[in-house]
Amino acid sequence: MQWTKYVIPFFIVYIIQLWSVEFLSLSAIRPDFCVLLILYWSVRDGRFSGTIAGFIIGLLTDLSGAGSFFGLSPMLYSITGYAGGYLNGLYTKLSPLYFTLSWIGILCLQFLLSSLVIFQDLLISDLPLFWFKWIASASYTLGFAGILQVIFPIHRLS
Repeated sequence: MQWTKYVIPFFIVYIIQLWSVEFLSLSAIRPDFCVLLILYWSVRDGRFSGTIAGFIIGLLTDLSGAGSFFGLSPMLYSITGYAGGYLNGLYTKLSPLYFTLSWIGILCLQFLLSSLVIFQDLLISDLPLFWFKWIASASYTLGFAGILQVIFPIHRLS
């Protein structure tokens, strides 16, 4: 069945996401495993699938109460899915460095947009702390993405 290749990994990642929020959270900084799953799916299946998967996962995340601002997760995950879909089939056309920098840039953009909403008070009152929160939250998830790259490289999907 075609739907099982999406539903089962989503529930596994979602359970890990909910479980890890308590243990891996540092202040308001926590890794986002769902965005990594969306990035993998969008690189494998393209923009349309990545956008739809991002919206559905974001909506389910917000409806379950895991999201802090309702509507933010579907928007950000859809943007990540759409942007990641451009990398579908580009590993052989781009150099490995540009391919890697592209998906890192997509994740950094996603966390910048997220930080602009979540830490908007710091943007006005303490700009260096805002930049630190953005870089820390992006780096935290990118660290897990690096570990995942060793196990299952994203370029094999492209």
